[in-house]
Amino acid sequence: MNRYLRQKLQKAFEIPMPDRQEKARFLRTLPRPRISMCQFLLTQIAYFRKWTLVLSVLFLLPALLGARRIDPDTLWILSSLIPFLGLLAVTEGTRSAAVGMQEFEMSTRFSLKSVMLARLSVLGLLDVLVLCCLIPLCHISSNLTLLQTGLCLLVPYLLTVNISLCLARRFHGREALYGCMSAAALVSMGNWGLHPIADFIYQFSYLPWWIILSVLLMGRMAQEIYRTVKQTEELA
Repeated sequence: MNRYLRQKLQKAFEIPMPDRQEKARFLRTLPRPRISMCQFLLTQIAYFRKWTLVLSVLFLLPALLGARRIDPDTLWILSSLIPFLGLLAVTEGTRSAAVGMQEFEMSTRFSLKSVMLARLSVLGLLDVLVLCCLIPLCHISSNLTLLQTGLCLLVPYLLTVNISLCLARRFHGREALYGCMSAAALVSMGNWGLHPIADFIYQFSYLPWWIILSVLLMGRMAQEIYRTVKQTEELA
């Protein structure tokens, strides 16, 4: 190929210099579908396992039966089962880390931090609604006040969530799942073991200490959620 023809080909296929302003104008012309926060949360709910949502709502069934029959043991049965409600929330909210799907979810439209925070928020809101229904129902069937009933259910739930979030952040895969299950089982058995002395430990003189413990556990839970979300940022 002679030099003249080579020069003509190079000139015909010469790549123009990139223009940043032209690139910005082109990107602005592309359609950018927006999504509201409510729509984003609804899309995350669609990824939840159905049996997790069903089991969370099924906690209301024994409370309804106990309230109907006025059974005093209903509160302690549910108080010993409530750690598994926290277990369901933590394992479902951190499922991507447990099954090794974090790298895949980091390549999606939304950041992994936003996805995990949305899932934990939705599951936490669901658990709050379940607890708000359980507390008055268990109060009907027990001889404790509404505040005492709430503390009986809230303390084991918060304790399980705190331990499970800490384990899910430190371990991954099956180790995290088994650790969270063991924590829920230990809290459940410990709570049932306190049943014979419940009237003593939940008497009015000790209620301020139980309230302080609940507030501390809530603060610790918020800290654990922050650390869990922060860990996803470091991974990204």
